[in-house]
Order: sequence, then structure tokens, then C-alpha cells
Amino acid sequence: MKTQLWSVLTVVGLVCVPVLVFGADEATKKEHAEMKKQHDTAHADHDKWQAEHSRWRAEHLRALAMLARLQARIFEHEAVLEEHAQHIRAHEDHAHHHAEEITAHEKDGDAKDHEKLRQSHDKFFKEHEELGSVHDKIKSSHDDLFEQLKKLLAKPKTE
Repeated sequence: MKTQLWSVLTVVGLVCVPVLVFGADEATKKEHAEMKKQHDTAHADHDKWQAEHSRWRAEHLRALAMLARLQARIFEHEAVLEEHAQHIRAHEDHAHHHAEEITAHEKDGDAKDHEKLRQSHDKFFKEHEELGSVHDKIKSSHDDLFEQLKKLLAKPKTE
């Protein structure tokens, strides 16, 4: 009986072990295949994410470049404003001196001095009109610049 039992166990072992091993190999192969599939999916995700990351960084750099150009425009506009302010101050000083000349002429000026005074005034007023024209152009440029800034900084409309 012991021999028969041993024989049965041997036969069962010889038959079952390969079945178990073969079955285990199939399960392992399936599990490995699933792991590889997940790795492939993760790799594809990483490629996509890296491409998006690179695109976003490039967009950020372009946005910073645009901001730098915008800042340069504002600095340039500020320089134009300062030059214009100096011209206004000089023109105001010219007007003050011209008023003094008129006062002096009224006290003891002659006709010849009046002609010089009139020519000086004509020159002053021509400069004044030119200064006004420059001022209008600067105002228009300023308004355009800030209209663009307002559009740039406006909150996006939500649908």
C-alpha cells in the first residue's frame, strides 16, 4: 500500500507539477505583458507631458519677450513725455519773456520796436501751434498704448 501510495503521488506529481508550472508561466507572462503595456502607456504620457511642458515654456518666454517690448515702449513713451514737458517749459518761459517785452514796449516803445514785437509774437504763436500738434500726437500715442494695455490686461470673458 505504501508503494502504491507512493506511486500515485509520484504520478500525480509528475502530471500536476508541469501543469502547475506551465500554468504559472502563463499567468506570469500575462502579468508581465500587462506591466509592459502600462509602461508603454506611461511612456506615451511622459512624451506628451514633456512636449506640452516645452510648448508652455516657449510660450512663457515669448510672453516675457512681449512684456519686455511693452516695457520698452512705455519707457520710450516716458522719454518722449519728458522731452515734450521740457519743450512746454521752454515755451512757457518764452511766453513769459514775450509778455515782459509787451509791457516794456507799452511803456516806451516805438513803431519799429512794435514790428519786432509782432514778428516775435508770430514766431511764438507758430511754435505754440507746432507744440500743440506734437502734444496731440503724443496724446493719441498714449491713448493707443493704454487702450492696448487695457485689452491685454482685461479679464477673459467667460461663456
